[in-house]
Amino acid sequence: MLSTKRRLEKTLFAKLLTKVMAGCGSVASLLPLLIAISFASESQASLKISQLITKLGVLQPNKETNFWWRGAAAPPKIASPFYGAALITKTQLNHQPQPNHSPSVSNQLPLPLDYRISATLVDDRGRFWVGTWQGLLQIDQTTGQAIASIALPNSTVTALIEDRRGFFWVGTTSGLYQIQPSSGKIENRALQLASSRVLSLGIDRAGFIWVGTDQGLTRISPYNGETYARILNLPGTAANVMQFDNSGNMWVGTLNGLVKINPGTAQITARIPFVSGQIVQAIAMEPSGKVWAGTPRNVLEINPKTNQAIARINPVTGKDIVALASNKNGELWIGMRDGLVLANTYNGAIKTSVFNLPSTSVLNLLIHNKYVWIGTNDGLGKVAATFKPKELPKVDATTVYKVSR
Repeated sequence: MLSTKRRLEKTLFAKLLTKVMAGCGSVASLLPLLIAISFASESQASLKISQLITKLGVLQPNKETNFWWRGAAAPPKIASPFYGAALITKTQLNHQPQPNHSPSVSNQLPLPLDYRISATLVDDRGRFWVGTWQGLLQIDQTTGQAIASIALPNSTVTALIEDRRGFFWVGTTSGLYQIQPSSGKIENRALQLASSRVLSLGIDRAGFIWVGTDQGLTRISPYNGETYARILNLPGTAANVMQFDNSGNMWVGTLNGLVKINPGTAQITARIPFVSGQIVQAIAMEPSGKVWAGTPRNVLEINPKTNQAIARINPVTGKDIVALASNKNGELWIGMRDGLVLANTYNGAIKTSVFNLPSTSVLNLLIHNKYVWIGTNDGLGKVAATFKPKELPKVDATTVYKVSR
């Protein structure tokens, strides 16, 4: 077990590195203290460590309590873990985000932005949001202009959902954050997930948030992020995608097939036989109750009552399916690594192919306001959700948002 001195040395070297990366001026004057600590006794080290903490100006100890105050020598009137000075226990010291990573809503858009659109969302106020690998952007649906942005401690957005109270839950490659979208303030960070690498998000009938990660599923409270259940025995482990059907069941696509889960009991109730062994990376629910699953090889229809795969869309067999969206007419939008098509689910025929996408590599699909919004590897596009017969079989997409190179 590390001694107190060694543990503090480790922490202080990390603080020093943080200060260098943040560009907070010269740190050459701190090096003699660091060297002295390394050779000092326990009692001598404690004194020198206090001197070093004061020089760093990152944390100030309160001798009367078991707390440290970030950025202030005395307790502030208002304490927040993400803004200004903050009250944190010594045991929480290594689990708090740094102040220079504070999120905010800004009209000053950070450039250059990553081109890929990894998630799309229309919130309860009708605002259109896109998740990118550089944070969140609000897009004007008419002009296609990015009108606001929300920066995150980790800007690689992998999943995005809005809860019943209007808060956003943003999944990233290193954690899950609850955000107030109007201010950009982080309200909570879920700390007890199966893994910090978030792949998918969903909300069950009770309003709980389900978090799919590369190491399983976690059910958390929408109020404080507290963990209520975990499912770590998923076939294939990773919860790539999830959807809820008309009966409230949760369908989860993994690296080894498709499973149906009762969210109330957190128990797997069925594993779909014909899909077992395949990577499921897209799921769509028809209004009629049909379940569609996309794999790197095909699109399969599953009967939710028998839990059997009963059909597939033959024209896209062999294609890498990454996104699915079902409309009210029994038609299925199929996003692939090399294009987008609309299929008639009654006979399996391709009704139309979409051209002039921002990129042929489709990442996600959202049907909203008479359009299909298409997140791609190179920007956001849209196409009309319905067509006149004379417009078929080929239609053109409109590029809505794309960063100039």
